[in-house]
Amino acid sequence: MVFPSRKYALLPLAICLASTSSYAATNADLERRLEEQEKKIKKLERKLTGTRGAVKQNRNRISDISDRFKVNGFFSGGIAVNDGDDAELAIYDIGDNFSAQAVSRLGIQMTFKVTDDMNLTGQLVSRGVNDYKLEAEWAYLSWDVSNDFTLRIGRQRTPYYLLSEYLEVGYAYPWVRPPIELYNIPISSNDGVSLLYDFAVGDWNISTQGYFGSSKGFADQLEGEFKLNQGWGVAVFAENGPWTLRVGYNTSNLDVESRIDGGIGDQLLEGVEGMQAGLAQFAPLAVPLAEAGYPVPTINTLPLENVETQYISAAASYDDGSLLVIAEIANLRVVDFVQPAGDGGYLTVGYRFGKWMPHFTYGKFYTDAKNDAQVQEYLDAAAYVYALTNGVSGDPNEAALHFGAQALYNNLSMLVQQQTSYTLGLTYDINNRVKAKFEVALYEEFGKVSQIAGEGSAETVFPGLTANSIDYTQLDGNGRFTGAPGATNGSTAIYSFSIDAVF
Repeated sequence: MVFPSRKYALLPLAICLASTSSYAATNADLERRLEEQEKKIKKLERKLTGTRGAVKQNRNRISDISDRFKVNGFFSGGIAVNDGDDAELAIYDIGDNFSAQAVSRLGIQMTFKVTDDMNLTGQLVSRGVNDYKLEAEWAYLSWDVSNDFTLRIGRQRTPYYLLSEYLEVGYAYPWVRPPIELYNIPISSNDGVSLLYDFAVGDWNISTQGYFGSSKGFADQLEGEFKLNQGWGVAVFAENGPWTLRVGYNTSNLDVESRIDGGIGDQLLEGVEGMQAGLAQFAPLAVPLAEAGYPVPTINTLPLENVETQYISAAASYDDGSLLVIAEIANLRVVDFVQPAGDGGYLTVGYRFGKWMPHFTYGKFYTDAKNDAQVQEYLDAAAYVYALTNGVSGDPNEAALHFGAQALYNNLSMLVQQQTSYTLGLTYDINNRVKAKFEVALYEEFGKVSQIAGEGSAETVFPGLTANSIDYTQLDGNGRFTGAPGATNGSTAIYSFSIDAVF
């Protein structure tokens, strides 16, 4: 029997031991790798959980913002034309050519709920008459101090009219444009603070608004920019069922910011300065007139700052869903300054037949006695200087003063205004957000304006002194329209069509 060598006899045992050690090392490495993978998986799970949380949080934030942020808007588009050849309604840029800009405007209103009792409100408006420039009409923070009391800070509507809060929203009223006999103040918003307080008296809900602020505007009929400082006012609304009543008072100090070179305002200011210089320069020539009982008139320089203005208004409306009646009146007074200020008002009656509503509006405007008296003082001075320098000599300075007095008189006389309008309109509700409107507005009863045509014997400004006679002529006025004297030829009409929408 042959026995193997001992070293070979131990070989299987060594192989088994070696294999066991290798397996042990392999398992340990595998377990280590598995642990690392588990850690990575848990890390990814944590990241995924965080991502899901962030997504959920963002969704909640977006939902919260969506609930607190609201956007709506309005649109008006159409055409308008004035059948007069020379008269123009400057405030809307309506002349004898068809104009879409006169009607077109787009507005976006945004409201963000900051807290339960605070809101931010903004309104951006683009108007065709302003070359579609985007302007902020509203930009204010409102704070509901209590259920009845609200504070607003920032840019907001000046409460001049019954329709001030939705003045740009054509969908909200029956006309293509509000009656120009009353809605003619060339500003609509002010920067400042307002306080609103609501309460009830029996069946009447009363809303009051007081404000303090400043604003800027452009006067088309005087062709100049102005600023209203230290403006304040109060408006009171009373509502009961279909009835709405309103009264308001506004006052401010006006500063002339700038004026167009050669424009009407510029001519008036320079003309008044020229008259003052002329009265001083030619005072010796006035001695015979003074001895005959015609003293030299005195006029003040037109102020360019701190001109006091006052605006008083009242309105009533009735709307039971079928019958619509709106009436509004107002008086504008400008102290110690010459501009067309006075009384304006209108009465509108409409009746709804399903989707159709025909309506009729009567409007009236005229400068009041206080305005006319202020203008008359300067008219008298211009006529005096004109007559005083009539044929005095061939001096160029005297001639310039003579014809300057004539131009001043003729321009000033146009600031004594009146007009009456009759508007027939038809509104059709295309749906609950869109309306179509067509209207014809006839303007007439402009009165007469006196113009100096030249020397003659038609009328003497100084009776008994015929050498200083003045030839006057009477022409039709233009009311709120611009143009040369008599441009309206006694009457003019505006034809308008619009589509008004809210969204």
